[in-house]
Amino acid sequence: MASNHKTSKGFTLVELLVVIAIIGILIGLLLPAVQAAREAARRMQCTNNLKQAGLAIQNYHDVNQTCPPMATIYKGYNGSYPSANYTIGPRVLLLPFIEQMPLFQSFDQEASNSSGKSAWSGNGPNGEAQFAKVQVQPWMCPSDGNNKVMTNKLGSQYVAGRANVVFCAGDAMWGNQRAESLEGNTKAKVSSRGMFQPQAWHSMAFCTDGTSNTIAVSEGCSGDGQEPRVKGGLALVSVCYDGNNAKPGPCITNGYNANDHNVVSATSDTWRGTFWADNRTQSAGFSTNVPPNSVACVYSNSYPWIVGGAQSYHSGGVNVGMMDGSVRFVSDTVDTGDLNAYQVTAGKSPYGVWGAMGTPQGGETLSL
Repeated sequence: MASNHKTSKGFTLVELLVVIAIIGILIGLLLPAVQAAREAARRMQCTNNLKQAGLAIQNYHDVNQTCPPMATIYKGYNGSYPSANYTIGPRVLLLPFIEQMPLFQSFDQEASNSSGKSAWSGNGPNGEAQFAKVQVQPWMCPSDGNNKVMTNKLGSQYVAGRANVVFCAGDAMWGNQRAESLEGNTKAKVSSRGMFQPQAWHSMAFCTDGTSNTIAVSEGCSGDGQEPRVKGGLALVSVCYDGNNAKPGPCITNGYNANDHNVVSATSDTWRGTFWADNRTQSAGFSTNVPPNSVACVYSNSYPWIVGGAQSYHSGGVNVGMMDGSVRFVSDTVDTGDLNAYQVTAGKSPYGVWGAMGTPQGGETLSL
């Protein structure tokens, strides 16, 4: 009898390798798309946080008829280092307006019981204030992985939540970390150069350039004391000041490490973004002079007025919240004018569109 015999045909080795190669190519094409989608979601969350901050400023103003100061003394909490600096500012004072009333009440109670303490040196077991040992999500950008850390790299001396939302101190630098009443030199009187200055309570009427043309908040990367990274650190660059006046250009030319532009040339002890409740200008503020995401600088550890400081882990720029509550994305290549011009105390900003958007009374009609 004749029998029909069928043989089954499987994959050859060549065919299997082709299939694996095709799958590998598809995965290679898919992963960047997935990563881009995730970053888009993180950027949207960051935009949301800045919008919340802008609305909180509006609501605070409705209640108090002023915007909060960059830093001040609140009940028992006052400044400790450097002397003549204050610690309590927008990140704390705006808590009731970002649905964080219980946390604000905890802060208020601790402030009343901690006379002479600073906001990050209260009653905690490691010296920190108890209310600071939380992560305040509206102040955090999900693209900054460093802000998930509660302790600093120098040890567990302090345990606290970090922050990325920073407030605009304008386009000037020299003197922006001190109360103007404490500045002896008239060239350092810069309270009109930004909506947020130490011991300065500005109303919306102060913003004569228009709330839609004036930056209120932006992003800053979190770091530690003596942070070496450009993102999160502040370079110690004393040549920004020539003994008479200050200019931002030397920060760019001297702030980067010569061998690695991801590292600062010399670290500073400023703890930028390390404690969300630390509202000193160098910790919770920025100035609109050097471009976004460039190196930021301070003059010295004793007088850490800040140059620049708007930084993010978003590609190509930073989100900014305007005084009218809107949020925009600003490119790293935004016009910054003449970076070798000295800071001014009145009139138009010498630092281009970026500088103009940081000043509420510059008389500019420029917009982003």
